[in-house]
Amino acid sequence: MKACIFPGQGSQFPGMGKELYEINSSAKELFEKANAILGFRITDIMFNGTEEELRQTKVTQPAIFLHSVILAHTLPEITPAMVAGHSLGEFSALVVNQTLSFEDALILVSKRALAMQVACETNPGTMAAVLGMEDQKVEEICNTVQKESNEIVVAANYN
Repeated sequence: MKACIFPGQGSQFPGMGKELYEINSSAKELFEKANAILGFRITDIMFNGTEEELRQTKVTQPAIFLHSVILAHTLPEITPAMVAGHSLGEFSALVVNQTLSFEDALILVSKRALAMQVACETNPGTMAAVLGMEDQKVEEICNTVQKESNEIVVAANYN
């Protein structure tokens, strides 16, 4: 039994999808369709943009969605029995299991990303992944930093 699990925001990298675009005509067609749907050449940012450009939520989310879905689409030997996605990755999972169309999901992802971009600009903040540390220690550090900085610092997600 095969399963596909799709990543969320944070898995982006400059150059993502470029090789797929260059070697697979089906992938190129989907990337170009995405450029048309989005109204800008997201492929230019994905393939040749800087980390800073790619890190903008309004770009990051559609880019990760596109890379995930198009990669899955171009690997015909992968027909998963089940799919799952982390946060944004749920949209990729829904397209791969044919619950949502590529076009509809891309529009939803784009609208979601734009709304989240506005939220980020209205309420600036940051997030960090902490690996290999006990939950209690992370919470102690957050409490100490919060007291010293007078800012809200909390553990937001436990994996």
